[in-house]
Amino acid sequence: MIKQKLTNKRTERNFSQEKMAELLGISQSQYNRRENGVTKISKNEWDKMAKILNTTLESIYEPEDGIYIIDNKSSGDNISHAQNNFHQLPNHILETMRKYIEKLEDENQVLKDEIKVLKNNC
Repeated sequence: MIKQKLTNKRTERNFSQEKMAELLGISQSQYNRRENGVTKISKNEWDKMAKILNTTLESIYEPEDGIYIIDNKSSGDNISHAQNNFHQLPNHILETMRKYIEKLEDENQVLKDEIKVLKNNC
């Protein structure tokens, strides 16, 4: 999946893929594969790209699987505090999650049907 938001922000800032790659410490071809969705972009790389482009992570981030989860909290947060934090998720995120769950349920059903067929053939 092409990272359109990232590509748009990069071109808006007049950065070439070569320049982005240089600033990230990778080759241009490695950067190209990330921007074109061939290679997964790590959270650390997303953070670096946002900093290089002088923008927020939210303005360039596009997930690999269609689910947007951006958690800027440190991993050292106390669990008891986390239990008291309630967040209102935007409807588009909830809709994306619902679609993903439906997709997984469909895939599970296909696998269950395949197992039945295999058991019956044995």
